[in-house]
Amino acid sequence: MTAVLLRAIGADFGFFNGDERVNDSARFLAGELVPTQHFYPPFFNYLNGVAFVGLFVFGMLFDMWSNTGEFRQVYFDDPTPFYVTARYVTAVIGALSAPLFFSCARRVGLSLGGAFVVGAFAAVLPIAVFMAHIAKGDTGLATACLAVVWAFLMRLETRNIRRWDVIIGITVALAFGFKQSALLVLAPLALGMIVVLARRESLGQAFRSFGMSVLVLLVLWPLMNIGILLDIEGFLAFQNIQTVMSVREEDPFGIGLPITLRIFGDTVTGLNPILFAISLVAPVWLLAKTCRLDLRDALLAIWIANVVSVIVISLTVGTRQPEHLFLPNLTIQLLLAAIVLADMIRVYVNIPKLIVVVTACAGFLLMALGSANVLQQAVVQPVAAQLVTYLAETYPEARVQSGLALPVPQTVAAQKMEFDRFDRLGRKYEIDMPEIAEERFLAENAENALFWVNAPFAMSGLEGDETQKADFPVQPHAWPIQPEEWKLDTWIAQDFDVFVVNDFDYLLAESRSTFIRDFHAELLDRCDRARDYKARKPLFLEFDITVFDCSAL
Repeated sequence: MTAVLLRAIGADFGFFNGDERVNDSARFLAGELVPTQHFYPPFFNYLNGVAFVGLFVFGMLFDMWSNTGEFRQVYFDDPTPFYVTARYVTAVIGALSAPLFFSCARRVGLSLGGAFVVGAFAAVLPIAVFMAHIAKGDTGLATACLAVVWAFLMRLETRNIRRWDVIIGITVALAFGFKQSALLVLAPLALGMIVVLARRESLGQAFRSFGMSVLVLLVLWPLMNIGILLDIEGFLAFQNIQTVMSVREEDPFGIGLPITLRIFGDTVTGLNPILFAISLVAPVWLLAKTCRLDLRDALLAIWIANVVSVIVISLTVGTRQPEHLFLPNLTIQLLLAAIVLADMIRVYVNIPKLIVVVTACAGFLLMALGSANVLQQAVVQPVAAQLVTYLAETYPEARVQSGLALPVPQTVAAQKMEFDRFDRLGRKYEIDMPEIAEERFLAENAENALFWVNAPFAMSGLEGDETQKADFPVQPHAWPIQPEEWKLDTWIAQDFDVFVVNDFDYLLAESRSTFIRDFHAELLDRCDRARDYKARKPLFLEFDITVFDCSAL
């Protein structure tokens, strides 16, 4: 329950994340199985769609809506209930890591008390608490990969071999259902599992078990992700785009490894220095004669497979390492560290035991403080609330270009400008844009509406100069930077006076796009810097905000 609460508090953190495909979950309710984007498998969309049925029933019971038409209209008026529901689903999935930690600990011979301690570490892992606040597949992937480890441990020394082979296949199917990048975690783990089974039983039995699990995967995964089979061409196109976004060929070999080490040792996005150090020396303990854990060969194989996975991922992505990238690996690494600490506590006595207990408590405290930091950021009011008040009072009639979605309605004209841009780029790249629901179109200006449009950024990973010449199949909203849109005079000619910039210092000096850097240098040179706001939720991708007034031009 604690694990669920930590992941559910602050679920409505004030704005939406672009990776939360709530629109595709809503489309699923309307019978559309093919998602609008294939960056991730659609299974999580379907899962959230089922949860929205529960939301509908809940709303009916509490008079939030009286029929499906009103329910649908709420989505277009304010989709917050849908986002929060999807985030609660994610929170529950993430919280399952705690009982899985407990069960793994019991399986390798720890007492109830020791297993409870191990489970407590899972409950407060800060990066897991944070990612469970965002309705995307990373949390599900981490829990599913952990479930594979759990099922593997349960498979060893059992009479029900086929049952656990099937369960392993189910957990693998779930992992691939959440994200196809499960391959980078589970491929090394599969090799480790085969080696362990071959040594314990026979090579033939190991491959028979592997084959059974793969068969279950091949049966379940297509059913769980039918939308991919219905649009295999679109899926492959988006995988091509994903490669362009994630792999930076210009990065020197191995440049990402120091970044990875910093992530794993970080107090919020990693394990913290204490638990990271324990996880690194875990193999030494597993090989020591004093270790009293069962299935030590399996634990050692899991450790080696996980480290290989981390190195492969780091070498592949280079410097592009978002905070969620290693969530499955961090979860598995924490499991091993917590199990080793619990075993040390029961083995040692007197001063050595006191040292281990203090170490474990210090590591747990750092994790708890990291999670507290996550929750503090989740519940604090977004700085955008202050920003829109300032804009409404100071520039009520101005045209505003904004680097963040403002929590205030657009005018009809502003919305039309954005939709016209989408149509124009669709024609440019000869692609069919997704149909926009009739309810999405504004009929009149709300009383508090402002004329604001989003800055024309590309998706993260497609903004670099190299994408201008990259050969990839452009898909809706997955296009490179449009150079003509990053000239200040283009906007001035359209009567834009105010520019709200998200993370100005980064865009000015570090953006991978020459066009973006030049645009913000021009803003600094030609316009007045009217107001600055300090970010309150940096973990949730809220950045420092700068307002430029270019009305004098």
